[in-house]
Amino acid sequence: MKRLARVVAAVAALAAGGAAAADLPTKKEPPAPIPVAQPAAWRTEITLYGWATSLAGSAGFGGLPTMPYYASFGKVLEHFEGALMGSVLARNGTYIVGLDAIWSRIGGSGTVQVDYGPFSAAGVDLTLTQGMATAFGGLRIPVGPPNLELYGTVGARYMYSGNKLTLSTPVPGFGLSTSANKSWVNPVAGLAGQYRFDDRWFMNGLADVGGWSNSATGQALASVGYNWTANIATTLGYRVMYNYEKQGTTAGSFRFQQWMYGPFAGLKFSF
Repeated sequence: MKRLARVVAAVAALAAGGAAAADLPTKKEPPAPIPVAQPAAWRTEITLYGWATSLAGSAGFGGLPTMPYYASFGKVLEHFEGALMGSVLARNGTYIVGLDAIWSRIGGSGTVQVDYGPFSAAGVDLTLTQGMATAFGGLRIPVGPPNLELYGTVGARYMYSGNKLTLSTPVPGFGLSTSANKSWVNPVAGLAGQYRFDDRWFMNGLADVGGWSNSATGQALASVGYNWTANIATTLGYRVMYNYEKQGTTAGSFRFQQWMYGPFAGLKFSF
């Protein structure tokens, strides 16, 4: 009996020790580090494009009348004297920056009704040289599916207009030739986006508006593109742009209003 009692006491002591050990706090494992999202790498796109634009608007300066004009793309080609067009875009999935630039020159002649001297009509020669550059930056708007990148943008558009106007009549001394070279800058704000259908096909869109009290500008474009390789793509789309500017008094004023619209095609290089 004594031996049995000692065995029971030993078992009880071991049980008590195990319970006490179970009551001791255990050492917790350190928490796993919170993953930090790394910013995506920047990707740059350089696009060379041609814009088959038609023109409609009016231009005037000084005491000369404001002369309306319209030229379809076919007429623009007849009077075409030169053009350069291209854009640079960089983005990393969060931010976007871009620059788009255009330079063009056209010239033409015709007959207009004027209230000048003893004549009711005069011959007119008009040369339009234009340059424009739009710079912008933006932040991604977190909406839509992952294959949609939509950005809110702000920037500025620089405009240059060089106009030369010559009025001529059959009588010497009753003609007039003058020119005006003007430039101005408008703030703009808008949206820019790209939707990827798959690894090959994508769609681009852009729209902005801006201006001051005597100035206004705006544009909208949409295009569909195809990635031939990881670095080369082509795009085809349609673009509309409006610009309006009024400067100075009647005697020395500058008046300019123009719509540009038509299809465009581009060749894009990415890296």
